[in-house]
Amino acid sequence: MSELERYDPAPPRTTLVARATELVAAHQIGTALAATTFAPAAFRGKPEEAAAAIVFGDEIGLTPMQALRSIYVISGTPALYSRVMVGLVLAHGHEIWTIADAPGRVVVAGRRRGSSHVEEVEWTTARAQTAGYTSNKKYQQDSQSMLYARAAGDVARRIAPDVLLGLPYTVEEVELTEVGTTTVSRSTNTTNGSPTAVRRKTARPVEAAEPEPEPPLEEEPAPIPPGTDNPEPAEPGVTKAQLSKMAVAFRERNIIDRGLRLAYCHDLLGREITSANDLTMAEASKVIDSFDEPAFDEEAVEIEDVPTGSLL
Repeated sequence: MSELERYDPAPPRTTLVARATELVAAHQIGTALAATTFAPAAFRGKPEEAAAAIVFGDEIGLTPMQALRSIYVISGTPALYSRVMVGLVLAHGHEIWTIADAPGRVVVAGRRRGSSHVEEVEWTTARAQTAGYTSNKKYQQDSQSMLYARAAGDVARRIAPDVLLGLPYTVEEVELTEVGTTTVSRSTNTTNGSPTAVRRKTARPVEAAEPEPEPPLEEEPAPIPPGTDNPEPAEPGVTKAQLSKMAVAFRERNIIDRGLRLAYCHDLLGREITSANDLTMAEASKVIDSFDEPAFDEEAVEIEDVPTGSLL
């Protein structure tokens, strides 16, 4: 059998009507699960998000509960834990095995079913350092597991991209590094000056770099329109406690890239955001509330440990 020959017939194409029927069923299941503590925080109380995860999970062979527990979404792009990737690839008859697993070095190999070609990927401490992983807390807590996750995820995507529907990242990959350079461009309506379109372009993962702290903004009085004797007082600006809460919330959800955080705030608030300092107190509260988490304990947040510039 040729290595290029398909060994399975192509599955019948799902019609839009059938897909719509599946979406209705997924929404019913998602609504039921999103209201329970079994749903992860990212899907709790969000039946539409849960339904989308269930539909995508069904496409790659996951049950509804497996989909909610295994799928991680960043900027609309799903990712899977490496162990889930490996499980799906093995379930389709392909092979993945470990060649070496020693301190500071992991080698994983894999072979597509029906092929004699072996893909082999090695991750070492030196390679992780070059990629900027070694300063990451996740890496420091369990470096060996992180090295295996990178190696296994790379092999799984190389030998079976059709099984994984071309997933670009593993969850561990997102946890370890910033996801490339994100460009956010907007066209502006000349009538009312409001943003009318948002386009995001995410590159491949690059070496993580320490963000430079933003310089403090000088408070300047808002200009008074001509003919206005009693201008409305400016809204209170974001507080340091709110900045710390948002930083903690973004970090817990592994939304690391600054561009993604800015885009998240833009989409939620409907206006241009170039820095965390642009937010008002009310807008910051809206961002914090959007994470659908229990109320933050003011005393539990170590404000001094989260510099202002580390958020946006």
